Amino acid sequence: MTTPADTRPWLIRRTAVLLVATVLACGALLAAYYGVSRDAAQVPDRTVPAMGHVAATEKALQDSLKAAKAALRGPAAATEGTGEDYRAKVNAAFRSLEKASATTVAGSAGQSALATAAGQLSSYDYLVGQAARSQADEKLRDAYLHYADSTLNRKKSGIIARLTDVQDRQAAVLKSQTSTGWLLKLAWGAAVLLWCALAWLLVDTQLFLRRRFRRRFNGPLAGATLLLAGLVPLLLTAALHLQDDLGRAYGAARGGDVSGSVPDTVRGHMQDTSWLTAVPAWIPLAGVLIAALTVLGLQPRIEEYRFARVPQSLGRRIRSFEAATVVLVLWLVLFSTVGTGDARSEHHGRITVLAPWTDTEEARFRQVLDAYSAKYHVDVDYQGTTALREVLLSRLNAGNAPDVAILPSLGEVREYVGSETPPRELAPVLGNTLDGYGPLWAPAIGGKVYAIAVKADLKSVVWYDPARRQDLRALAARGGQWCAGMGGDATSGWPGTDWIEDILLQQSGKEVYEQWARGELEWSRGAVAEAWRTFGGLFDRGPATAALSQDFAKSIFSSPCALQHQGSFIRDSDYTRRAAFAPTRDVLPGIARSPASSEVSADFATLFGKSAAARDLMRFLASPQGQRAWAEAPPGPGGGGQQGAAGKAAADPGNPGRPFFVTANAPQPGPSERVNDAIGKALRDRQRPKCLDASDVMPLRMRFAFQHGVLDYLSDPGPRRQQKVLDYLDSVQKDLKAPPRAAGSPPRVCE
Repeated sequence: MTTPADTRPWLIRRTAVLLVATVLACGALLAAYYGVSRDAAQVPDRTVPAMGHVAATEKALQDSLKAAKAALRGPAAATEGTGEDYRAKVNAAFRSLEKASATTVAGSAGQSALATAAGQLSSYDYLVGQAARSQADEKLRDAYLHYADSTLNRKKSGIIARLTDVQDRQAAVLKSQTSTGWLLKLAWGAAVLLWCALAWLLVDTQLFLRRRFRRRFNGPLAGATLLLAGLVPLLLTAALHLQDDLGRAYGAARGGDVSGSVPDTVRGHMQDTSWLTAVPAWIPLAGVLIAALTVLGLQPRIEEYRFARVPQSLGRRIRSFEAATVVLVLWLVLFSTVGTGDARSEHHGRITVLAPWTDTEEARFRQVLDAYSAKYHVDVDYQGTTALREVLLSRLNAGNAPDVAILPSLGEVREYVGSETPPRELAPVLGNTLDGYGPLWAPAIGGKVYAIAVKADLKSVVWYDPARRQDLRALAARGGQWCAGMGGDATSGWPGTDWIEDILLQQSGKEVYEQWARGELEWSRGAVAEAWRTFGGLFDRGPATAALSQDFAKSIFSSPCALQHQGSFIRDSDYTRRAAFAPTRDVLPGIARSPASSEVSADFATLFGKSAAARDLMRFLASPQGQRAWAEAPPGPGGGGQQGAAGKAAADPGNPGRPFFVTANAPQPGPSERVNDAIGKALRDRQRPKCLDASDVMPLRMRFAFQHGVLDYLSDPGPRRQQKVLDYLDSVQKDLKAPPRAAGSPPRVCE
């Protein structure tokens, strides 16, 4: 039995225990309820509307394509073009996409995807406009509609695919906001256990005081017990109600048309229960009241033992007040912890990269980015699109430039150097590394280097299947044997420009080729017109028309055609195992009238970002370590790497898709990589000078006109259409000579 001498220390200890238990129990209840309520306001006010904007964009785009096809194939197309319905739908898509970018909850990756989609949307609208302008030519009109459809619906890299990716990210955020994970359930379990412990302590203290002081009730302790007994059932009921509302909101958002009335329905329903989100503010107040009632109930009993038989020290006399102070400090710490935990942390060590590579080329490039991330501990947000110009311009105009952009042409580099948002000079970043690049691969613009070629490809080649054992020259003489595909979404027509460039280079030599690339020769006469006539003579009318609707990656192994004029980037596992290639001039001996040269292309890395991480990536791309990471065969499905085509590549000693580099110390393919080794040797062959893709060096307007001219010509190949196209290209070139050129002297085109 407790003696009077023991009563005061027991009361002081019990007061401290009750105060600490109050802090722990109410803190656990606050954390548990806060886990349910903290994002409740975000669901109707931001997350669901953000999903609605993305869904509205997707719906408007799909409807716009249907409207465009109906209008352009209808009887009023000649006078109404794409029609009012298309314009209304595409304008709605632009507005919804703008709202989606402003409200997205998909993080920085979602922001980048939406920025890319915005640029692609401009490209899509341009292609539909080209279809309208080609209304008089049904084949060309349908080809442009096909390219627009591909820009919209292409797997992985189309606009709809990007919107779907953003929507999936937002749905994951919505799920986390509306679901109860194991951590939240654990928090509720801990809160209930602590509540039970506090309730038991209060009841036990009440019973002790009844025995020791012979009073039926201690009023303040009874009040604290009743307050605690009512608090937890109320919180549990409110939390379950709120969680049920959040669950229904998630079901409505994922199961309905989020672009319709669902956001308003969710918002209206959640507003009826918005008062539940204010419940966490009650918990600290209830905790303070319980603590105050505890002190109020026990302090008088402690004071009764200040005198006489129980010796007291000053420390013991004020210990209960210290306990009260401790509880207040603990509450302040708890509030600080909750506030800090809820703060949205800023992402550090993240950069964005924009490049023209999608599908298997993207999977390859991600190997380099993964190796860079592992070395520098920096996250990389990669966006790959064929509509790279539109996307980059959109981002530059929005003040959201990527840190690193890989540009597919020297002409684009020159144009951005002369813009209001130029890339950064690379000499301070790369230093002596630039010495490893020749003037063709690190071109000086105005005496400064703004881009380096991080990847090169050979273009003056014809691919064939050696197993067919057919004479290549005889096959080439028959126009229907070429696997010609002009489709490339925003850049459709470029495979035809490669044809004409290669023919001109082989027919007339690199001096004439370089003059033409610089805009010093007419298109409609002389060597350039002759190259067009040779190009037209390769195709029968049927294959020429079919090429308009075929993708550039049409394979010699999946179609009846036997020959393919395409760059070395076309290599997949079938090509590295089964294909062979020959120089164009060997397959078409009639065009070989000068010393041999080879057309090549390069992808140039430019630096727009100012961060140290962005500079590190530029150095890594130019380093042997980065090049080796890029050149390695992707890991197979069992190795945790890329799946699908990349996974199949792991078992192929041919190493399909391997990039080629232009620096002297870059890793080279070995003899086991039969096709890669042959291409690498051709690129390093000093006896055959290399010339950059001519259209890649031309001003952008000239390049786009060239691509459109190829498509226009193939829709009705013949002398009359050729002359019309070449006269048009001459007019474009004449217009381009009036305004000042981009910064710097004329570009270096050939070695």
